[in-house]
Amino acid sequence: MTTTMVVGASTLTDVQGAVREAVGGALSRASTPAPTLALVMAAEPYPPEPLAAAVSAALGSIPWVGCCSTGVFAGSRLLREGLVVGLVSSPGARVGIGVEASLAGEGRRAGAAATVRALAGFPAAPAAGWTRALLVFSDASLGNAADVVRGALEIAGTGVVWAGAGVGGNRSSPRAQLASGRAHTDSVVITAIDAPARLAAGICHGFRPYGPPTLVTRAQGPVAAELEYEPAFTVYQRAAQDHGDQVTPESFADFATTHPLGIPRADGEHVIRDPLRVETDGGLRCFGEVPDGSLIRVMEGDRDALLAAARTASADARAAVSGPLAGAVVFDCVSRSFMLGASFEDELRMVSDQLDPSVPLLGCLSYGEIGALGRGGPQFHNKTAVVLALGR
Repeated sequence: MTTTMVVGASTLTDVQGAVREAVGGALSRASTPAPTLALVMAAEPYPPEPLAAAVSAALGSIPWVGCCSTGVFAGSRLLREGLVVGLVSSPGARVGIGVEASLAGEGRRAGAAATVRALAGFPAAPAAGWTRALLVFSDASLGNAADVVRGALEIAGTGVVWAGAGVGGNRSSPRAQLASGRAHTDSVVITAIDAPARLAAGICHGFRPYGPPTLVTRAQGPVAAELEYEPAFTVYQRAAQDHGDQVTPESFADFATTHPLGIPRADGEHVIRDPLRVETDGGLRCFGEVPDGSLIRVMEGDRDALLAAARTASADARAAVSGPLAGAVVFDCVSRSFMLGASFEDELRMVSDQLDPSVPLLGCLSYGEIGALGRGGPQFHNKTAVVLALGR
């Protein structure tokens, strides 16, 4: 049994034309007339509902999931306008899709419910030699995406491969999750896959410690209000001053782009939190939950470190597969594209070269990434690259 993946893409601006070109191109190269799963990533300018209807009509009975984003990847190309479709064929593989709405205040419940639906009919564990993976697309503009991941983890456990993306981190960005004929908002879409091939994920961000660990003495959801009983911004400023950098509320956004916050883990890794702005009381509003009572520290990164991280994530995924690759799916934070600017396609080339330029690849810019660092459970990350590699 051999797993294969093919990718079709289009930059046509009309929905029907783009779907015909992308889906038709992928189907014409698929190894079987009935692929196991289709992955659909769309950027501007396609309206989500007409797009979902057109994709379903073109794919027929093939199960499919995906999302709308501010940018999608076809190999090492970043498309700010375009549609990318990947078809995975894996004889005997099992696929389940779960959708749950109403994330506001109920992320954990929604994550658990979507996972239950995705795993309905699955055995308690995959067959010997098989791999179970969960792909998670969660609306990151509403609710707590970290809670969505916790809910999914409660049901699926740690013995699976995790990858996924936050979708639509602000109300002006595309923010639809796509699943089997529908466009969803304020929802989580989870896909479960049991495959005879080896699947593995690599994850890395490239940021290093810049300030000392400090205790979060007051937090509320995504807002770190106090660090060591002082306003969080005061402590952030002090860390910058210790390195000769001056940060004001006015210059904070630019400085924070390369100096996010990191939550230390016992294994030495850090979960990154992207600080968005300074609140009127001196708190730091972040993109993602900051746990009350946790440690946190200011981090720093640059172009070379980010590119090295993309290489590491790709190398880790490839090494874990330990064999020929059928394809790869990449979720790369939109804020990394802001940092890298015109160099962002260098990051995509780094991923492609590390996997092998002949390996089909698709993906999207994400508003938060889902994956497991080391041997731990999955978490919601910021400013991170996640590479899911599919073995043959």
